[in-house]
Amino acid sequence: MRKYIITFLFCQALSVMVYSQITNLVKQPAPGFEAMTHLEAMPLLHKPGTVTKQVLAFDQTGGNNDGNYRKAFVQYVDKNGEAVIFDEYGPGCLYRQQMNVWVGYGGPTLLLFNPEVTNARIKYYFDDESQPRLNVSMDDLFGARREPFTAPLTFQDDGTFPIPPRYDINRGRFSIMYYPFTFKKRLKITFVPDKNWDFRGTTWYQNTYIAYPQGSDVESWNDPRLDNRKVRNQWKNVGSDPKSTEGNRVIQRKISVRKGQVKTIAELRGQGSIASLKMNLNPFTKETFFNSILRIYWDGDSTPAVDVPLGYFFGAGGKDYKIADDIWQKKLANLFFGFDNQTGDLYAYWAMPYWKSAKIEIHNNSSRDIQALSCELQYKDANVLNYPAGAAGYFHARRTVDTDNKTKPFTTAFKETGRGHVVGILFFTEGYDMDGDEFTYIDGSRTPQIHGSGTEDDHNQGWAGAAYQKPLWGALTNGYEAAYRIYMNDNYIFNKDITINYEYSKCKGWSKGGDSDITVFYYKAASPAVLTLTDELNVGNEISERAHSYCISKQTRWETLTSAYDGYEQKVDYDTLTDDGRAHCGASQFTMKLDPENSGVRLRKRLNRAGNGVQTVKVFIDDKEIGIWHFVQSSFAPVNQSWVESDYEIPASFTQGKTKVTVRLEYVDSDGNNGEVNEYYYWMFCYPKGW
Repeated sequence: MRKYIITFLFCQALSVMVYSQITNLVKQPAPGFEAMTHLEAMPLLHKPGTVTKQVLAFDQTGGNNDGNYRKAFVQYVDKNGEAVIFDEYGPGCLYRQQMNVWVGYGGPTLLLFNPEVTNARIKYYFDDESQPRLNVSMDDLFGARREPFTAPLTFQDDGTFPIPPRYDINRGRFSIMYYPFTFKKRLKITFVPDKNWDFRGTTWYQNTYIAYPQGSDVESWNDPRLDNRKVRNQWKNVGSDPKSTEGNRVIQRKISVRKGQVKTIAELRGQGSIASLKMNLNPFTKETFFNSILRIYWDGDSTPAVDVPLGYFFGAGGKDYKIADDIWQKKLANLFFGFDNQTGDLYAYWAMPYWKSAKIEIHNNSSRDIQALSCELQYKDANVLNYPAGAAGYFHARRTVDTDNKTKPFTTAFKETGRGHVVGILFFTEGYDMDGDEFTYIDGSRTPQIHGSGTEDDHNQGWAGAAYQKPLWGALTNGYEAAYRIYMNDNYIFNKDITINYEYSKCKGWSKGGDSDITVFYYKAASPAVLTLTDELNVGNEISERAHSYCISKQTRWETLTSAYDGYEQKVDYDTLTDDGRAHCGASQFTMKLDPENSGVRLRKRLNRAGNGVQTVKVFIDDKEIGIWHFVQSSFAPVNQSWVESDYEIPASFTQGKTKVTVRLEYVDSDGNNGEVNEYYYWMFCYPKGW
């Protein structure tokens, strides 16, 4: 009898232990407000087929006329005569909307508010419905005057901060909104002006969203009262840890670090996660702030994942620029990091998991002794918060310094290989022009998956920007010299590699491109496995077509085209090539090789967008319909800037265990299309098994 009791108690204890392990596992939250609430989930690696995308108004000629209504602002006009500015298939979530629409430009001292703008309406159509679920004036929505699209989730610039004196313009009104719109099948956003808008000098926008794998559990937004008080409270209380502190363990230490000395702040053993790192620096000087180096090592790695000046980890930068004399004396507070020159306090709230060990060091490379460095480290053991091994990434901070040497038309902010996602950027420049656009290339695509419309816009501001400090974005000076942005739920996801460039603008005739000192925060997987190329089809090439059993019906054109991908202002033909291709209004079919040990695949297509900015096909894999491939851009790209690469994600349920698949793409007639789709080249990539 005693034996049975012992066995029962043991099994009961085991049951409790297993239940505990299951319940404290960190899981990917549902898109939308739930993801915005559970910030402890930020280290989790995204599932294969999860992609960051950005739809925006930008000048496809490679110039700076991003506000052209017909050629940049409008993607296409639908059958109802409404200007479409966003049209994407789901499942997905639109997390970020940046908009510049309210100002008429009247010269260096004249700020005109345009009633045609404020009377315009914006409509949100979900899942191919004929009526919009949200129909509201632009002024009310982006002016934060309609619940629940209000502060702090929506912000509108009121011109409080002046722009730098060298710019002979007035500040305009820009707005940024982080209210999330989830969509299951499709989201289309249209703009309806009150009058004819053939000319507007100051109109552009950026819409950043996450596309999730087919079959993901995402429901379309359907409640104009939907709100989240927890998110609002997090945003209203910057400086406090936005994550739950329940179960945190605390280490406090006070040390002195002589110049030239290295000291270990903390060393943790076993599995756990750092929840917060707070310090008080004495003396807090430009030297100790910028020339003391913070290094963090994960799981015994000899190379630090964080290796940046102390001040950079907490939100500063540009230590070798003139602005540094001002920067170190500032105060910064946002949702994840900050510092205060007056008190000497610094804080960071990134969730940073480890599975064997964590080690934090301070290297005093300054010319002064640190008399007292008070540190408070809060962390969670794995029995409180368990990040599954292989399912989450290590936290990294990478500093990139780039000097204009006249050999390239851009400054490089970040380059990395592997699998992970970018969650933040500190942008510090000298001699750089704000009109340069962001070009972020992901997973080997020659088309920037994130294309910006001006550096300050990319950092959520407009008209140069100002020293606003908001939970996810802001600046210590303005939006292009000393700015920050946190990609909290609009992570830049990469599965092979990522490069972030910012172009050198020439619209003001500057001879110098500018220097940059940029820190990027990101999570990266320990595994070296990445998205792998398994096959290529060169459309128009007889040998390649025969090898892939290529066939086409209702062909409308065959051509050889020499053109370029998105160009930089100082070198529009930066990436050019000549390729053969075909167009059709019927269907094309071909076979592609796979690694049978895959977790899904990505099909990439090179197409010509000139004259045809909307190209839609129905996708079949081995005769099974899986979804719609919908490419949308303005059709006004010139012939010499026509190349673009578009990706389509195919779930593992259609590809696992197969060495090849037959792809069939059927033309779908759609608004904005010129009666055909075209194709020049295809690539097939496989996600590794186990992702």
